[in-house]
Amino acid sequence: MPQQLRFQFPSTSQLKHFRAILSKKEKFFLYLAIFILLTSLITWGVSYYLSSTQKVPTIGGEYTEGILGQPLYINPIISQSNEVDSALCQLIFSSLLSYNNEGNLVNDLAQDFEISEDGKRYTFHLKESVKWHDKTDLTAQDVIFTVALIQNQSFNKSLRGDWQDIKASAPDQRTVVFELPKPYAPFPNKATFGILPRHIFEQIPNDKFLLSDFNLKPVGSGPFQYSEFKQDSENNIVTYQLLANRDYFGDKPFLEKIAFNFYQDEDSLFNAYEKKEINGFGVLSYGKVDALKQRKDTDIHTINTSRYFAIFLNQTKSVPLANKDVRLALQHAINRDAIVEEVFSGFASKNHSPLLVSFGELSPQETHGIREYNPSEAERILEEAGWKKEGDGIRKKDDVTLEFSLITTKWADLVKTAEIVKSQLEQIGVKVNVTNIEFSDIQQNFIKPREYQSILFGQEYFGNDPDPYYFWHSSGKKDPGFNIAVYDNEEVDNLLQEARETRDDGQRKEKYLEFEQKINDDAPAIFLYSPMYVHVTNKKIKGLETQAVVDPSYRFENTNHWFIKTTRVKKD
Repeated sequence: MPQQLRFQFPSTSQLKHFRAILSKKEKFFLYLAIFILLTSLITWGVSYYLSSTQKVPTIGGEYTEGILGQPLYINPIISQSNEVDSALCQLIFSSLLSYNNEGNLVNDLAQDFEISEDGKRYTFHLKESVKWHDKTDLTAQDVIFTVALIQNQSFNKSLRGDWQDIKASAPDQRTVVFELPKPYAPFPNKATFGILPRHIFEQIPNDKFLLSDFNLKPVGSGPFQYSEFKQDSENNIVTYQLLANRDYFGDKPFLEKIAFNFYQDEDSLFNAYEKKEINGFGVLSYGKVDALKQRKDTDIHTINTSRYFAIFLNQTKSVPLANKDVRLALQHAINRDAIVEEVFSGFASKNHSPLLVSFGELSPQETHGIREYNPSEAERILEEAGWKKEGDGIRKKDDVTLEFSLITTKWADLVKTAEIVKSQLEQIGVKVNVTNIEFSDIQQNFIKPREYQSILFGQEYFGNDPDPYYFWHSSGKKDPGFNIAVYDNEEVDNLLQEARETRDDGQRKEKYLEFEQKINDDAPAIFLYSPMYVHVTNKKIKGLETQAVVDPSYRFENTNHWFIKTTRVKKD
């Protein structure tokens, strides 16, 4: 009977002699096979791990922002005039409503809100279990108290004007009611003010309000809370540190700390970034961005803003500018693309209207009937209107020279813009006399009395709503109004009044478009551009997705989603 073969694994003593019975060639292929097997197993294991898991943000890391200036009042009802204060307030305080990465309104402290049928009552319901940084409950009474401070004549008059005729009440701990004297559709944008803790500030008399320690060591309810600040030998604050608020009612921050380092000039900011003392900063000189683009460790974030610049034409102070043909010709004579490139290195969008394309849910998605750069058309209009060139190249009509003065501030970008405009208009036979004036002087001695023929200046939305009422309604022609074009059109007045009173967004948008068409027809201003905000950060900082802000300080609105560290978790 044949003997059965039986496999038996080599014993330890046999394995010791295994290498001795193999040739070098056999050993090579054996080791190669083992290496390939192990490598395949490891590769498969890593591949399986990566395919079955995903990278997600996790808690950890610190971000340091460099910024020009000094904190003075980190208090949301008096911080509007200082960018440093406003930026810190966005991190420390919460509001009923806020803005998302696209610049659209979203709930913050508010769970929801309702509007009465007549459009004059807004009822906000607060989220549950919201705490101040000192662990005290935040209630509707804190909101009422903050509104009362805003309405107080002792404090910021820029906010008070929006609230002086509004009545606020709190039926219970989580409900706030605002009663308006008349319908006002853009009102939700007013509900973005930071809320102050009543239990702290009600103990502080009005005459001590600005001196309170809480203006530099604030207690808020936002995603980050005050930790400490450090001063130099001259008592200037050199760094200000915030810690993540782990009791935050919204999405908890990933970053553990955010610090601000303060500098006196932009060169110091750039140097600090080069030395890695800071992780990010906002660029003021657009020409410097190109150099930063070459850095492999740097991300350039371009953010749309709600601010536009235009040359406002005061027809009451200039005979040529009172002529509609002249104003229409000027629209065609300005090369906005050249200004955007030469002044802003491309970090601006040209515009032909006070309604910014695609900013906010109520702005137009495209501009109709615009007058693009066409110097030949500009000259044709002037020729047919009787404005003829003289020997010096400047046009005249009935002994009136086609000449006007243009004033602007000494801000470098506006100075350069004015010079480009002057040069472009001279090419079609228009003489422009440019004067650059200090901001305080231009406000007091020119804008208030409306003593100018034209002015290159900026205007911005209130929040994300384009509501042009303040800037273009005839009621604002005189100080303290903001209608610096001294524009007067009864049809436009009616459109603007109707637009701000209707709650139907579709109807409001239609009325804004009608307004835009009439502005385009009357040409009371030469609309030029809307600058972008440029925020530079190190590539290790992730989660920055902001596309539009109502104010540069709102670039910090979603910092609870910024992150540095990541981990991997199993996919759903």
